[in-house]
Amino acid sequence: MTLSRTQVLGIFSAIIVIAGLVVVWQQTGGETDEESVAPPLVRRVDRQTLRDELTINGELRRDELSTINSPFDGRVSQLSVEDGDTINAGDVLLALDGRPAVATQGDFSFYRQLDVGSDGPDVLQLERILLESGYDPGAVDLLYTEATRAALRQWQIAYGYGGATPEPEETIVISLVDGNGYTVADKDTTALIIGPSVPAQVSGPIATGGGGGAALVPMQTSDVPRLGAATASAEVDEGDSIEIVLTASVAPTADIEVDITFGGTATGGDQDDVDDPDIDVDYLNDPLEDLPFLWPAGETSVTLVLETLTDDLDEEDETWSITLVAEQVISGANYDIGPIKTMTVDIIDTNTAKVPTLTLRVDDDDNPIDEGEDATFTVESDIELDAPVEVRYIVSGGTADETDDYEEQDERPTFVFGADTLDDTFTIATIQDDDIEPDETLTVTLLPADDPDEQYLLGTVTTGTVIIEDEDEPELTMITRERTVPEGEHVDVIIEADQAPTEDISVDYQIAGSATMGVDYNTLTGSITLPRGQTRVSLVVETIDDDVIFVPSDMIVNDWPARVGTVFVDEGETVQLGQELLTLTEPNFTITLFANPTDRSELAVGQVVRVEIQAGDQESSGRITQLDDAATISDSGSETYEGVVEADNDLAAVDGANVRIEVTLDERVDALVVPIAAVSQDGTGNDVVTVIDEANGNRFVPTRVVTGLQEGSFTEIVSGLSGGELIVVEVDN
Repeated sequence: MTLSRTQVLGIFSAIIVIAGLVVVWQQTGGETDEESVAPPLVRRVDRQTLRDELTINGELRRDELSTINSPFDGRVSQLSVEDGDTINAGDVLLALDGRPAVATQGDFSFYRQLDVGSDGPDVLQLERILLESGYDPGAVDLLYTEATRAALRQWQIAYGYGGATPEPEETIVISLVDGNGYTVADKDTTALIIGPSVPAQVSGPIATGGGGGAALVPMQTSDVPRLGAATASAEVDEGDSIEIVLTASVAPTADIEVDITFGGTATGGDQDDVDDPDIDVDYLNDPLEDLPFLWPAGETSVTLVLETLTDDLDEEDETWSITLVAEQVISGANYDIGPIKTMTVDIIDTNTAKVPTLTLRVDDDDNPIDEGEDATFTVESDIELDAPVEVRYIVSGGTADETDDYEEQDERPTFVFGADTLDDTFTIATIQDDDIEPDETLTVTLLPADDPDEQYLLGTVTTGTVIIEDEDEPELTMITRERTVPEGEHVDVIIEADQAPTEDISVDYQIAGSATMGVDYNTLTGSITLPRGQTRVSLVVETIDDDVIFVPSDMIVNDWPARVGTVFVDEGETVQLGQELLTLTEPNFTITLFANPTDRSELAVGQVVRVEIQAGDQESSGRITQLDDAATISDSGSETYEGVVEADNDLAAVDGANVRIEVTLDERVDALVVPIAAVSQDGTGNDVVTVIDEANGNRFVPTRVVTGLQEGSFTEIVSGLSGGELIVVEVDN
């Protein structure tokens, strides 16, 4: 203990007093013989902090949280973690039969397969996870609906899942049927193709874990590389270059020759061709001349560069394509071809052509017209063109009837707008009959060009109407033509009338195709109402997504982040139902204390401790957060109680490192203390301290005191002294 200046002065004064006491002792109460008498040892009463501490042992541990078991018999198709990795929510631990197992936050582990119609708390947890991941499952409740499946489908696509039971494409054919109050035009049928909702389980990207982000790696499905293009299409402006990325499901162990073919409308050439003004070269094929292509060993992707050239020609966009060709061998192939075997690059012409803006006009002299006369429509341009332009139009409404009131139009009607003029006309012939009919209208609308950037634009007025005498019922047309719709989505089939009916019309239709109603798509009634005053009605076809399911291994529920303890399986290994795959432990250390029964009786939750790592010279303050009430009995019969200490600072060590724990059982701050040797007992058993009465000739005055906490050679004085007194610590003889 370091003495303060006051304490030093007190001791110095005590020495002077002692010298006086020695004289008094020798003159009054000392021995009269010549034997030397030692002076008493004295000390001033002062204050200091006392602690009652208990030292116990402990160690650093990572507690095991859980064990991940296989939910079914299968194969570990990918392993994304290893011992010691830290897993965060959203990471992929591994894949079983191609289905990634994704770390997700939740309250309990999934225990069954879920599909539309399932209900229960596991459905509620699934929907909460999907919503928190950014995929809307609709109402978050106990019922698994089509909205739940749609959200799950998007989640599975993001993680590279394949369809559970991929099906061939199926068709729905809808045809209009003649009915009362309307007629059916030639465009009376539409065909819908139901495609897969998620990709088939072939090589595809899945997210990996291991404490990082969601990196994408190819999913390995066999030892033979499956080659393919990274994307099926791309686009590049004339004069730019583009990278063509080819991928392999696994890296080949040796260089392999790959057959490649090239196609498209673009023309390739070398530098000599470029220098020849008579040759139109769209791209340089120097990097692609050496065939067959040599795929290097150890590489899962290869990048080719297509350099396109620019010119001054105003030309159509062109294409270039590359196709991987499978080996023509019976067995022992060096590679296989994936589903995306062809990549097509659109080379966009960047030359600016004259693009007129067209409007439609009907002259008063041509309106109205008599039956049998031509309905004339005038198209105006804001500029004169150097070359004719083919303009699309459609008979878009009115009361006139095709085939009865005017000549039938082509399926894709067009007229040619001539060069060197600002306006041009086209006509539609009307049909003369003997019927007395009210006035009817023939409405034409200009349609956008197939490529508006290169041919023509539309102005503000694109519709014109010619009045003719006619009487007709609405003619219905299917606007929606052939279209592919993924399972689980819907498509609007548009039925359009050439004129609005004056009353509601029930439109009948027939359904055919390979798809099954009620299984592949929701039930359709066979009729739909076209409301009066409307020229269009939408028939909604809702497909059923029966290719997306949820199995318990898709989401591994835990309190993430967690640390991988031990991985028990290898990639490619076949596992059985219930087999241990890996264990998870706490990412941070837990300090575990060990106490014998005697020490356990002194401990309590909340006590302040000081933790020291015996190796590494580290220490931290902390507190006891947990204590066991039951002891662990060893083979020798000894009892040990365990507890948990929470340190205020991080301690760096290995799992199982030994620590020393100093537990503060009691503490007195700024307590009045005296040496234990200064305390004795009187005849009645009370504690007594001998005080030197400096004011009255340094007499020895026994003073009764009450003692408290002891530490080392000092004890606390609870009462009897006030501090600063000079006391006798020890008297020899």
